[in-house]
Amino acid sequence: MSDQNAPSAIATAITAVAVPATPPRATEALAPPGRHERPCRAVGAVPHAANSSNPDATIADDPLPQTLTVLMVDDDPSVHAVTRLVLDDFVYAGRAMTMVSAHSAEQARRLLRANADVAVILVDVVLETNTAGLDLVRWIRETLGNQDTRIVLRTGQPDQAPEQDVILRYDINDYRAKTEMTEARLLTTLVGALRSFERIRALARHRDHLAELNRTLEQRVEQRTQALHESERRLRSILDAPMLPIVILGMADGRVLFANESANQVLGLFESHRDDTIWCDAANRDGLFERLRRHGRAGDFEAQVKARCGRLYWALISAITMTFDDTPAALLAFSDISGRKAMEEELKRLATTDPLTGIGNRRNLMDQGERELRRARRYASPLSLLMLDIDHFKRVNDTYGHAVGDQALKAMVNVCLKLLREIDVLCRFGGEEFVAILPETRIDGAVLVAERLRQAVGGLALPLPEGGTVSFTISIGVTAPRAEDGGLGNVLERADAALYAAKRGGRDQVVTRV
Repeated sequence: MSDQNAPSAIATAITAVAVPATPPRATEALAPPGRHERPCRAVGAVPHAANSSNPDATIADDPLPQTLTVLMVDDDPSVHAVTRLVLDDFVYAGRAMTMVSAHSAEQARRLLRANADVAVILVDVVLETNTAGLDLVRWIRETLGNQDTRIVLRTGQPDQAPEQDVILRYDINDYRAKTEMTEARLLTTLVGALRSFERIRALARHRDHLAELNRTLEQRVEQRTQALHESERRLRSILDAPMLPIVILGMADGRVLFANESANQVLGLFESHRDDTIWCDAANRDGLFERLRRHGRAGDFEAQVKARCGRLYWALISAITMTFDDTPAALLAFSDISGRKAMEEELKRLATTDPLTGIGNRRNLMDQGERELRRARRYASPLSLLMLDIDHFKRVNDTYGHAVGDQALKAMVNVCLKLLREIDVLCRFGGEEFVAILPETRIDGAVLVAERLRQAVGGLALPLPEGGTVSFTISIGVTAPRAEDGGLGNVLERADAALYAAKRGGRDQVVTRV
């Protein structure tokens, strides 16, 4: 809205420029500003390039784009004209300013959709409506997802300032009444916003350079102690920006030397406290620190940690050693990979589970069987193996259909699971063949278990969809490992031979091969 109480400095400037009778079109607003004959005002030192040979060059020195864009959103043409005059010869850190004009919140949205690379936005609170300015800010942060651009609110009604929580929630840099906006105050406000914008962009562009920064700091610690402290101060400002949880821990005792806001919000870590509370297994922390002591860095280290709310989640941790406040330390960055771990576990489950019966498949059998075989040999403990097969299963499928055949397989598995122990392993070997591994069980005990399974399955009566029931029997081969067996495959071959003998001998029986 136009302001009747503009200060004399701006009113004087307005008389010095030709104010258009109507707001310029969007295409006119994007035109670069003209140059005036008065001297150029430069603010801030020109930073070193990232690849400069200057040994003092750091992350914060990396250059921004050559031209910085300021978006003015105001429905008063005179405000645009005066602001353009002020910014026309303003140079920040060696970079010229380009002012883009929008005379409504909707026009600002169109400009930002086309090019969101704007350093600072000056927004009038009252535009098309009394809340159009704040609505635009909410759209920038939430809908457009732009968290980098700095926002300064301006109003001709200073008694209608937004609530403090609105300023914090939408990361608004400053709030000024138009009557305050002298040329000097405008430039001061812009410098503060540009510095904040520069830190955010430097952090986003140069996060990967932290390791190199730390290495440089350690090389200079004895020669330039004061320079080291200054670099650590810059490191604090970079790490404290909103991003992944980052902490710096003392190598000797795990004391938190630094924790950014994200680390405090997510993990509940803050300076002077130990990191013990976040580790689900202390061995993970010990293993990480041991790797850091040996190699100076650790990448892709996975560990389960405790969030501040008590939730457990898997974190991918990247860490490097460094010196912080003259203390040997480790910098840790945490990335939540709980979703990926859950997907991995699900894929693993699907890869090792029989989809029909829900028990382990052949791959699961080979993995667990080899493990149980090694354990039995290591501790000289007994181990037995059963191979089960439904008699005349093809006849069941051909007579009653595959749906009834599937029900028969699931019913047999349920009976077996009820009679077997928790330590026993039941897997589908293929088709209608199943294998049960019985740890800590001698061959005579395994025969008794096999007989109980045979009798229980033989007593089943599955209801048919059209009425009536169907029953079936199973044959079982029983065996145990031999000293000369090369692996689980030899044991399975012997169990299969015993099962074949049971089939050949009339089915519905148990045969042993030792």
